[in-house]
Order: sequence, then structure tokens, then C-alpha cells
Amino acid sequence: MKLNPFEKKLVQHPLRFWLQNHVEAPLLTSMMPKPMPSCERALEIGCGFGNGIQLIREHFGAGHITAVDIDAEMVAAAQSRWQARPQGVKGLSFSVADATLLPFANSEFDIAFDFAVFHHIPDWQAAIKEVVRVLKPNGYFVVEDLYRAAICNPLSRRLFEHPQQNRFNHSELLTVMRQAGFEIVRDRNAFNLAGMVLAQKVLR
Repeated sequence: MKLNPFEKKLVQHPLRFWLQNHVEAPLLTSMMPKPMPSCERALEIGCGFGNGIQLIREHFGAGHITAVDIDAEMVAAAQSRWQARPQGVKGLSFSVADATLLPFANSEFDIAFDFAVFHHIPDWQAAIKEVVRVLKPNGYFVVEDLYRAAICNPLSRRLFEHPQQNRFNHSELLTVMRQAGFEIVRDRNAFNLAGMVLAQKVLR
């Protein structure tokens, strides 16, 4: 499901960028094994306006980032934003794509990212299976997302447009990830409103 106009404005606000880079990024990288594993090829699902690209480059050291979103307007905005920067789009690829039908080969990426996107996806379970498919064996999936209690309430319904059926809490997310083929390396749960997960694709 695409963002409504209000949420698009919200995710572009400088405060959102500051929080993502100075609060969320350190929390996410602190969950990674030390030394940091090689993350040469990275996938960002739901790239929005492109701020996650900076986070992935600066904090995870990805050599090449493939950024996808279901909203063509946001993909175009992210690409334009990075074309205007000194480093340009070197090492970047952009694509309009559905997270439940990713247009990539099996075992293509070292690491994948969900920065508060999967709560927008009606069939989020199918999206998790797709992440497993496109990750290399032992590849990592970095997740931060919002849970049922945060989006299925009167205030959230008034301000945003989120799917209201088939939503998840922290334990339900972990269960589906394990069933899909992930091992949960570390996780954080903020009162079942939001959470962070570092998962690794299990060799089979």
C-alpha cells in the first residue's frame, strides 16, 4: 500500500532524517556482529525518498545498493535526489517493484533492509519469503517496523492509510521469519508498538 500525502510529507521532514541517521542507525548497527560482515550488495525494500540509502552506505558499508519501492513517484524522487549529490548514483540501482514479487534472482544480495515498510504490505508474509529467496546463504535481514497496536487505532487510522487486516506484533513477526528460514540473531521490542530485528538466512 502506498503512503498517503500526509505520510509522504512526514517521511521527508528533516526531523525524520535526523532520527533515522542519529538514533535508529546506531541502534541497528549495534545489533550486527563485530566485525561488521561484508555487505557488498544491499537491497532496500521501500526506499521512499532515498534517506535509507545514506544510512546503508554510511553505517553498513554497502558497495552497491538496489533501492525499490512500489510507488513510482517515490522511486523517481529518490533517484533525482541522489543524482543531484556529488557522488551521484554510482553504486546505486533504482526499481519500481512489489515486495511480494521481487524482480531479482535467487541468492543475489548480502543484506536486505526494511525501514518501517512491511506494515504497509497487505501480504507481509509473502514479502518475507521473497527476502529469504533473494538473500545469499547466511545473508542478513535488518528490520525496523511498526506493529498492530501502533497502526490499528483511531488516531493512526485518521492520519494514515495502513492495511488494518493481517497485521502483526513482535512475536508474530519473529515466528513468521523463523518459519520462512531465518534465524533471529537479535531483536528489540518497544512495548509491541515497534521493534527491530536482525535475522540471518539459515543454510539448508
